[in-house]
Amino acid sequence: MNSRGKRSQLWVKLAISAGILLGLALLVETVSTYVFVYDKLIGQEAFAEAERQQIALVKLAAQSGVKESARLSPVLGELQRDSPRKVAWMRVLDLDGRILAESGIALTAPPSVAQLRHQLELHQNSKHEIPSTSGKILVSVLRFRLGGPPPNRFVPREFHPPAGRDGATFAEIAIYQEGVSIPFGDLRRNLIIGCLAALVLLASMVLISILFSRYIRSRQVEQQVELARTVQTGLLPSAQTRPPSADGIDFGAVFVPAATVGGDFYDVYTAENGPTALVLGDVAGKGVSAALLMGVLHGAIRSLDWTRSASRHEEATARLNRLLCEKTSRERFASLFWAYFTPETGILSYVNAGHLPPLLIRAGGTERLDGGGPVLGLLPSAHYRSGETHVEAGDLLVIFSDGIEEATNQYEEEFGEERIAQIVRQNAGSPPRVICDAIVSGIGKFLGELKPHDDQTLLIVRPMPVTAWNEPQPTSDRAQIPA
Repeated sequence: MNSRGKRSQLWVKLAISAGILLGLALLVETVSTYVFVYDKLIGQEAFAEAERQQIALVKLAAQSGVKESARLSPVLGELQRDSPRKVAWMRVLDLDGRILAESGIALTAPPSVAQLRHQLELHQNSKHEIPSTSGKILVSVLRFRLGGPPPNRFVPREFHPPAGRDGATFAEIAIYQEGVSIPFGDLRRNLIIGCLAALVLLASMVLISILFSRYIRSRQVEQQVELARTVQTGLLPSAQTRPPSADGIDFGAVFVPAATVGGDFYDVYTAENGPTALVLGDVAGKGVSAALLMGVLHGAIRSLDWTRSASRHEEATARLNRLLCEKTSRERFASLFWAYFTPETGILSYVNAGHLPPLLIRAGGTERLDGGGPVLGLLPSAHYRSGETHVEAGDLLVIFSDGIEEATNQYEEEFGEERIAQIVRQNAGSPPRVICDAIVSGIGKFLGELKPHDDQTLLIVRPMPVTAWNEPQPTSDRAQIPA
């Protein structure tokens, strides 16, 4: 990967990290605000509500003419009935912790004498919360006095309450948290939305991080596959790599993999002993695995000395078969047509190992070259036999994979051998490369908008026996092979 690509990856990773940090900060801030609202603001509102209830108690007692704390129970009951969703219970206590009046069912015991005296000495009101089946309850203990407004402050420390029934009294008022949180409903909703937004942002950043890592890995795989395609294409012969001594033939070829790389291959080269080798194979399947096996098979063919005689050709085919049987599974087999042409004799010797029969198109008819044996890689003890035929000037050898013949259109109709032969005959006077283009064009029109489902490989060879070298030949473009 180049430096520009690495810099782009770095910026993307920094952006993802910033998004994650922002999501975490937003989540922490929202949660802390939510906790503050419930722990502080709602608690303060509950205490303020208890003070309002205390003021209402004093006013209602004055209106009812009640001047003694022990007679406040009806007044407390009326206040609780007016606010059933806010007030859990109310009770009035003296300094000794005795209950003078009450309303509702209290869930806690009254404060102790020590607590009340300590509260009185510190000039403070007390508050605490308790759980219940109806939610949290905030309990406030307030200084209470009949006969006038409630005290705004506690009396000085040196004050000693006079003896008597109303010397020092307290109002214990329990408020439901849910009852006072209603005014905070919009704020709570916004806080919940903020939490959800922060969580969604975090989840999105994490997902993007995961997908980005997968994307980088997939891009690396694509680059490797593209490199494999380049290597695979480089293995195939072209006019530029064609040996000068291969003047006994003229050829054109097309290789169109269904995926980035494919399992088809072809080769044309001059053997050390003089004949020109012609090879076209088709490995079962497509993609990288088929391409790897294709490379193994292609290399093995180049390393074998198989163009010296028919017996060596048969023996070499059997060795290839045993190699594939030993090194691959039964699902990975290959068909192969390989032949060698001797210009001096005009003889084409071949072995067809389970491949579609090539067509030798002559002026007087068509010959199918199907002699050989089964596909390679299935039967370890399979035997193969060599065939041969004599070619003349003007003959055309058409070798193709099943992706050419079995190309299927929208009507489930295959392109077929007859259409291939017809196009070759219509262009018999053209160079092999032009004939290849005509067949590929015919397949494209036949398929329409459909894509090929299998690798397409086509090799058209015009053999030129020595006896025909001095005769005029059709103009040839020396088989420019597409990359």
